[in-house]
Amino acid sequence: MLDNFRSNMRGIATVIVVIIGGIFAFSGTGSLFISGTGAEAALIVNDETVSALRVQQVLLTERQRILRENPTLDPAILDDELIRPQVLQQLIGRKVIAQSAAAQGFDMSSKAVSEVIVANQGFQSGGQFNKEVFQYAIRNQGYTSATFVEMVKEDMIIQQLIQGLSNTNFVTQTELENLAKFTEQARDYYYLTLPMAPIVDALNISEQQILDQYEQTKAQYQTDVEVRVEAIELSGTMLMAEQSVSEKQIQARFDQEAETVNTADSLQAAHLLLTDPSAETIQEIQAKLDAGNDFAALAKEYSDDFASADTGGDLGFTSGSTFPEAFETALAALDVGQVSGPVETDAGTHFIKLLDRQLETFELAAESARIEEELLQEASSDLLVEKLEMLKEMSFNSETLAEVATDLGLEAQISEPFSRAGGTGVTAFPAVVKAAFSPEVLEDKYASEVLDLGGDRYVVIKLHEYLPARQKEFAEVKADVTAQLRGDIAQQTIEEQGTALLARVEAGDSVESVAKSAGLEWQAAQKVVRADRSVNEEVKAAVFQLNTPVDGESVISGFSARNGDYVIASLQAVTEGDASSMSREQKASLIYALQTTNSSRELQAFQASLTADADITR
Repeated sequence: MLDNFRSNMRGIATVIVVIIGGIFAFSGTGSLFISGTGAEAALIVNDETVSALRVQQVLLTERQRILRENPTLDPAILDDELIRPQVLQQLIGRKVIAQSAAAQGFDMSSKAVSEVIVANQGFQSGGQFNKEVFQYAIRNQGYTSATFVEMVKEDMIIQQLIQGLSNTNFVTQTELENLAKFTEQARDYYYLTLPMAPIVDALNISEQQILDQYEQTKAQYQTDVEVRVEAIELSGTMLMAEQSVSEKQIQARFDQEAETVNTADSLQAAHLLLTDPSAETIQEIQAKLDAGNDFAALAKEYSDDFASADTGGDLGFTSGSTFPEAFETALAALDVGQVSGPVETDAGTHFIKLLDRQLETFELAAESARIEEELLQEASSDLLVEKLEMLKEMSFNSETLAEVATDLGLEAQISEPFSRAGGTGVTAFPAVVKAAFSPEVLEDKYASEVLDLGGDRYVVIKLHEYLPARQKEFAEVKADVTAQLRGDIAQQTIEEQGTALLARVEAGDSVESVAKSAGLEWQAAQKVVRADRSVNEEVKAAVFQLNTPVDGESVISGFSARNGDYVIASLQAVTEGDASSMSREQKASLIYALQTTNSSRELQAFQASLTADADITR
């Protein structure tokens, strides 16, 4: 009975029931703003298709992640083809894990999926789920509401399997002790620092030395072969800016959508379910309700619906068709906060409380901006297809792109000089650079094919000027030559001085005595562990790479720091870490690190095994 009742709830007892319906009404089966044919199969993994659209979505996500983690990276040089192989591998790995989880019976209820989506802060406004925010976010990523929900469900099922693998992992005492010997190891060492800055400041370089350096290194100071190109760019964004939408068009689209929008009130229900109650139990509960007892507390105490009892019987929202007819009828008759009398359904006897009533509205003022954007998108999309075909036809064998641009109402621009390393703007795209230096463009002087830069952005180029490599004059590069010369002399000087000091320490002088005789700073570090942040990190890292001293003989090393300073370190002693001396928190942290590492390795091995056995068509 209980299972039947919950299945009648269609698996989604949350706000998402109403919202998803509204979204489909607003956007049909989902407008996708990512170019390409979504139905094409980009991958087939064990007879299961991964669409070209799905690949494009993950490409977009991966591209955004890379740019977010590398804010100084020029987006123009991040070609989709560079990251496509890793994206395909990622999708294959995900798919084989999902298939394995499904084969093992892993599943996730629609209600659980909906709760995750509704709780996502990225879809909220003012702390509440906002359907417009949700719709805008998923559509910009190329999802319909249905495909997004399915993707989230697959994510959760995969996470279930991964969590199951992780939970089976354990760490033995021997593993803990062996790792502690390494991670908690302590080292005693001395070191002195020979600074680079005073050496650089003391240098006195003549004009003749700089000129001699230039003559000796002339080959380093030549320009690359460069070109300037004439380019016509065409994009949906450019065309969209030229479009306009009338109020009449917006009103017509609104009226069309309004015919299919369900604006019925959404009612948030809670219930106390008794699957096989006695008359005495029903009377007892009714009496407590009449006396003003808390409904949530009574649901937790009496309800046979264990899935909702802990949340006060909360079942989420319904627009009138989620629950059985008798339940919906009783719910609709309540005021907010009111509790019904006993209501009979196939599941049993319910006491029903109306928690909240939300009026779903569809008004022109609220929808106008969205509709305008969609109409502009549609208009520019149609125009883009038309102009793209014309651009391909007219640029072929054209004498100059300026005329083509004029005929198409576009603008031809001349780029700044750029080499095979690329330039800025469209000339930063690898596809543009490749075309610019191709025999067809560079030698035959033809216009390139129309190049697809991604994101509904296209460009065609034609050679404007060829700039051969040349020797840079001394005046152009004097500053660079001077900097290089000063660096070379300073590096040679510090290495000579550092090597001489190192020889003294290796001969038996202490770091302290050598430092004092040379007027240098020196430091002593005792019982330093890897996690110690109170010492110089670069020196500590170098010292922890040295071999353990044997028979009391210190281990000496000299090295250059990142800032150019020369450091001489003397490792005196190494003490192995002892797990028994670690605090409970330290042990827990180490065990967690071991479990995480082991789980990651096991998951990678499991995924690799599944992938190796999979039938994959790219």
